[in-house]
Amino acid sequence: MGTYNFEQQKHMKGTDSWKWDKEGKECPYPLGVADTDFLPPPEVTEAVMKKAAQGNFAYGVMPQAFYDSVSHWYEKRHGAEIRPDWVTYSPGLIVAIKMLMEAVTHVGDNVIIQSPVYFNFSLIIKRNGRNILENTLLYENGTYRIDFEDLERKAADPRTTMLIFCNPHNPIAHAWSREDVERVAEICNRNHVFVVSDEAHSDILFQGVRHIPFVSLDPQTAANSASINSAGKTFNTNGLYVSYAIIPNRQVRDAFENAYAHHHFDFSMIGVPAQIAAYEHGDTYTDELNQYLWGNITWLEQFLKENMPDVKMVKPNATYLMWLDFHGWGMNSEPVDAFFRSAGVALNRGDIYGDAGDGFMRINIACARDVLQAAMESVCVRYQEMFRKDQ
Repeated sequence: MGTYNFEQQKHMKGTDSWKWDKEGKECPYPLGVADTDFLPPPEVTEAVMKKAAQGNFAYGVMPQAFYDSVSHWYEKRHGAEIRPDWVTYSPGLIVAIKMLMEAVTHVGDNVIIQSPVYFNFSLIIKRNGRNILENTLLYENGTYRIDFEDLERKAADPRTTMLIFCNPHNPIAHAWSREDVERVAEICNRNHVFVVSDEAHSDILFQGVRHIPFVSLDPQTAANSASINSAGKTFNTNGLYVSYAIIPNRQVRDAFENAYAHHHFDFSMIGVPAQIAAYEHGDTYTDELNQYLWGNITWLEQFLKENMPDVKMVKPNATYLMWLDFHGWGMNSEPVDAFFRSAGVALNRGDIYGDAGDGFMRINIACARDVLQAAMESVCVRYQEMFRKDQ
């Protein structure tokens, strides 16, 4: 066993947890929402307690250590040189996308997304009067790839001004290769399409895969892009509402900060020290977390092969959100979701990630192994009942 015990699941029932008091109220095994069940490193909790003990919850001044911690983390984890003055605070990643849309696009512009993809991308585009263009990923032989020819056509439309790029990609559990990222950048640079790279899952990587921060490619790409991120997915601090945008282009950064001021946002006095502590002390935690998650992934893959062989797991190399293909059942996502809920397990329906996600389900494996095992055994009992009934 390493420094951290990920078998020691945090008990969150009765703490106003979405996962355990909302999903968990309806199903005893909530494996949908993208939180982990793990305690953060003790330094994170101590940073929150220290700030609370000061008894000062008035308006604050953002510490320089916040910007420095992001710079140091990207250098340590991803080998990327990120200047602290490129970093800007945001109370959430979708909020950051909204402010970047206000900074570089106009009402009526086209924004490209690559479905199946995180459903809030579509919602924030629609709510802000922009048009969605879907550059649907190509699904072949159990894996996904980018349709670059289609991306080229959609980027060439003069009304297209932004691409929201998800890397690692949620929900397909895939970190894009350097070749893929560079090709996306070349197309978007040439067509003057600004790229917002959502890198929320960039610390959760497996088997030697490296994350390629979009803004780190080259000066032209840096000037035409922003990387957005948070410590939330890695350290289970999503409820603190601390995230950031890395915006090398000074003009875009100024426009982003003007949008921020327009909305009269402020920062979290409790959350900022937590993220600083996570990035200062979280190296070993992140490494051991990834090892534990990979163990859950390989366990789930083997369980499906042995017990539900007609369910295929898209081969992952990142994130703790696995993408399961149920086309072998001849069902779309709605009845599959109902089946899982009848077994007491809540997943996320694939069709909420776009039409290309229908027939899939997303499962969060960031829980103690015995919880994952109990959930899947419950599903297997229902599966066997259904199988026998169909004979």
